[in-house]
Amino acid sequence: MNDGHIHLPVAEAYDRWAPFYDSYDNPMVFGASQLVGFLSKAIEAKVVVEFGCGTGRNLARLKQDGAERLIGCDVSPGMLEKARARDPAFILFQQDMTQPLPLADGVADLALFSLSLEHVAELVSPLREARRLIKATGAIAVIEIHPFLSLGDVSAHFRDGDAIVRMPTFPHRFSDYINAAAQAGLAIAACREWRPRDFQGAPPEKLFKRGPDIPLLVAFTLTRGEDGQSPDAPRRPREIQSR
Repeated sequence: MNDGHIHLPVAEAYDRWAPFYDSYDNPMVFGASQLVGFLSKAIEAKVVVEFGCGTGRNLARLKQDGAERLIGCDVSPGMLEKARARDPAFILFQQDMTQPLPLADGVADLALFSLSLEHVAELVSPLREARRLIKATGAIAVIEIHPFLSLGDVSAHFRDGDAIVRMPTFPHRFSDYINAAAQAGLAIAACREWRPRDFQGAPPEKLFKRGPDIPLLVAFTLTRGEDGQSPDAPRRPREIQSR
């Protein structure tokens, strides 16, 4: 049996993963989907932009719970094909999330990054674009692999037959998120670390691989900085809570 690793560019890797991404046994996606569900409680009649929308599963969940307009971007044509098939009403762009989207300023109530920022080395550009797109009263939700794990070489990958497919990923520290938010003109409204024991429902077996208390995901809520302050000006983040 060949257990060799295959390294592909991000778009090619996700094209290959797209046919079975939604059925893959992925504890990170399981956890992130639950956190997106919490966002759904306050999304009725709102506009959402997701950076790295993949197959559209998060957009579909938010629409189910009342979101009015769903917009997404992704670099993978294969993932976007799945998203279009899921709901033709989605507004989708094939695009790198570090580049400006062809959308007007302040169009969104919520910008979402879910397991997508690990694929960019520099966080400021996508966060700054998300800030441009949200309304003054809007928010940015960031859901990512916890730095304790990503710095330990836990990153996006999948098994396809006998091969393990990997793609470019960049582990980010807490300071990377905090500093990038400040440089993008954003304030940290909340931060929570999620452990396997914090999730509900029937978890995949892999969820407890490292035990029930090792943080699996981190979730940030970011809001626009003070009016009139330069997006490049440093600012003091609000209190960060962990559990």
